[in-house]
Amino acid sequence: MPTPRVAMLARVVFPLHGYGGIERHVFHLVTHLTRLGAEVTLFVQHASHERRDAHDAATQAITAGLKRVVYLRYDYTSPLLPPNGVVGRQFNYPWYTWELGRTVAHLARGGSFDVIHSQGLCAAGYGLIRSRDPLLQRIPFVANPHGMEEFRTPDWRKWLAYAPFRALYAYGHRVADRAIATDACTQDDLPRYLGVDPARIAVIPSAIDVEECLGYVQPALRQALRERFDLAACDLTFMSVGRLERNKGFHILIEALARLQGQLPPRWRWLLVGNGKERANLAQQAQQAGIAKQISFVGRLDDDELHSLYEEVDLVIHPTLYEGSSLVTLEGMIHRKPMIASAAGGIPDKVFNQRNGYLVPAGSVDALVQAMSQALHARAHWPAWGHESERIVRSTFDWPIVARQTLALYMSLMIPNPIADSR
Repeated sequence: MPTPRVAMLARVVFPLHGYGGIERHVFHLVTHLTRLGAEVTLFVQHASHERRDAHDAATQAITAGLKRVVYLRYDYTSPLLPPNGVVGRQFNYPWYTWELGRTVAHLARGGSFDVIHSQGLCAAGYGLIRSRDPLLQRIPFVANPHGMEEFRTPDWRKWLAYAPFRALYAYGHRVADRAIATDACTQDDLPRYLGVDPARIAVIPSAIDVEECLGYVQPALRQALRERFDLAACDLTFMSVGRLERNKGFHILIEALARLQGQLPPRWRWLLVGNGKERANLAQQAQQAGIAKQISFVGRLDDDELHSLYEEVDLVIHPTLYEGSSLVTLEGMIHRKPMIASAAGGIPDKVFNQRNGYLVPAGSVDALVQAMSQALHARAHWPAWGHESERIVRSTFDWPIVARQTLALYMSLMIPNPIADSR
């Protein structure tokens, strides 16, 4: 059977629409599928002229191996309303996924695709159209729900605001032939939150491109970062990466570090990489805890800087309160770092106690203090833990491996395309 013609239904792709986890997932998935011979048509929203111009070379890299890229309108709201705010998304995303579904369904009826694969809420529009069209039902439909943060938010206002959003999200994945769980430890979330039949769940992990991540590292930049943060004078350097928001748990880590001062060497440092609305609160908390001088709010780094900085630290800590698959965890691991991370989302599939670090219950200061204390006493094992981190990523979470698993799923679902055969 020949490799498939795939319609990839998304809204965003790196770097045209940002640098987040879903954007990178879409970019690497379509890139590696095309390397395996799949014929991929990517559907995404229009990018601004400024972003397209700024990333012209990257745009060419995205489109080079694809059959084509189809751009659709996303922002249907007033210019005064942020398109991705809580209200804006309620209007824009349902309309986008409906128009996307209509476009893809039209092409699929013409025999253009052997497999339809959606990302996030993009499943809803096509799923609704397909459920009423027996011809489309004969073309395999795979849906990937990703992190499902809207189902886990502790903010009751967002919970209420996103109720219609969650209903569409759940519907689109219930009607797919296969819904992808990005970690074995989170596959039960799909029946729980989305109502997906367990028999229709396929476990295919989220991944990182190992060679790309390591290729960002630059010796001169490492030296510049060492000097910028005066790391040569530090006895111990921690690092955390993420948006500075309450759900990332950085306030928990500040409290834990304050309680551990007696066990930490005199010249320790915590590098906190990222921006967000919690920065002022975190800085105030650190000041009140008496550890402000040991904390560097690094801000956002580009990929070269981020991956070069990973090489300069001793331990990566990810104290998140809730999580999806956690690409940040994989990034730290591929740089051979021991990890301390919350047992949230897909992290328990990546971090194992005393193999490559420690897992802690999300939100527990006491547990984080205990894990960090144990790690400090086991510092002689950190190099071995770092090598185990790297082994885990290379064996399970590298994109060439995950793309092959995705292609195998397609092939297992494919039947001769009745639309194409009738032409």
